[in-house]
Amino acid sequence: MFYQTGTRLGHFTHVILDEAGQASEPESLIPIGLISEVNGQIVLVGDPKQLGPLIKSRIAVAFGLNISLLERLISRDMYLRDEDAFSADGSYNPLLITKLINNYRSHSALLALPSKLFYNKELEVCADASVVTSLLHWEKLPRKGFPLIFHGVRGKETREGHSPSWFNPTEAVQVMQYCCHLAKNESIAVSVTDIGVITPYRKQVEKIKFLLRSIDLSDIKVGTVEEFQGQECMVTILSTVRSYEDTLAEEEYYLGFLSNPKRFNVAITRAKALLIVIGNPHLLVKDPCFCALLEYSLINNAYVGCDLPSELRSLQ
Repeated sequence: MFYQTGTRLGHFTHVILDEAGQASEPESLIPIGLISEVNGQIVLVGDPKQLGPLIKSRIAVAFGLNISLLERLISRDMYLRDEDAFSADGSYNPLLITKLINNYRSHSALLALPSKLFYNKELEVCADASVVTSLLHWEKLPRKGFPLIFHGVRGKETREGHSPSWFNPTEAVQVMQYCCHLAKNESIAVSVTDIGVITPYRKQVEKIKFLLRSIDLSDIKVGTVEEFQGQECMVTILSTVRSYEDTLAEEEYYLGFLSNPKRFNVAITRAKALLIVIGNPHLLVKDPCFCALLEYSLINNAYVGCDLPSELRSLQ
């Protein structure tokens, strides 16, 4: 969306605001304020289940500026599912909401869990089968035909100096090893541009980039969850970093960024053909989303690595 400086009020008959879920409400109101009050129409396009506006001020967050206009409106009564008036299954009013449920990115096995957790099991797999099935026989898959690996690692989270950002050397090395297996294996030959490494912490981004440069794989994109929103890769490797196991501690404090369901949703939905998650199951089991991913991995024999916490051992 763009508009000319000096555009008069009421000039536009239509305003289409793309990625509206990432815009703060004041940002959204700038173009909306120029629409005609007589015959104007506003279309907000976005996903309120993914990351919203990036707001650093705690005061601004306390006053709700981290909630986009799209997310605030969609929670209002008139935008909610109508259980009676429109259909027996409780659909949305089509005059107000159009849901885009066709997914043209991911393999069905990678789509099933986010569809269940965030989208009422409504997502439909429409991706190119030749693309999303291309790695189903990779030698490192615990279960051939199932393109997911949850690799349990009981590493150590740490920080440098006065930096608030965490990193995990053990996980960083494991990421490097997977990248090497993928990019330097002649039998599958995944291009470095088809691999994306996601991690919540910038310091972990820095450490992983350093390791990849040491093995001539610096062209693999490594970034935070925010940097990957809206993007996609053939293969996604997620390093969760946090690994402090204190059962007496406040769970949310030690999970940090990981306790955000929207961040989780973005991180696990970037992959087309293969998702590899690296993390400590003894900590991640405390988070509902990561616990669901662990259970999904175990049920489908897609878990490898360290021992499991007691609450998950029955699923092995």
